[in-house]
Amino acid sequence: MKKLGSIVVLLVMALGLTASVAENTGDEFEFMKDLNSMLACGNCSQSHSDRDPPKPLT
Repeated sequence: MKKLGSIVVLLVMALGLTASVAENTGDEFEFMKDLNSMLACGNCSQSHSDRDPPKPLT
């Protein structure tokens, strides 16, 4: 009976560990998708500051 209990406990622990790893892996891929969208933005070269443009040299 002790062996059966130990096996059940190990199976439950392994299932919990597998679920935890799967959840963390899903979060990592979501982070990578957000990172790719930030790096590939269409208006990244536009200035977002309130500074005046530089004066031309004469």
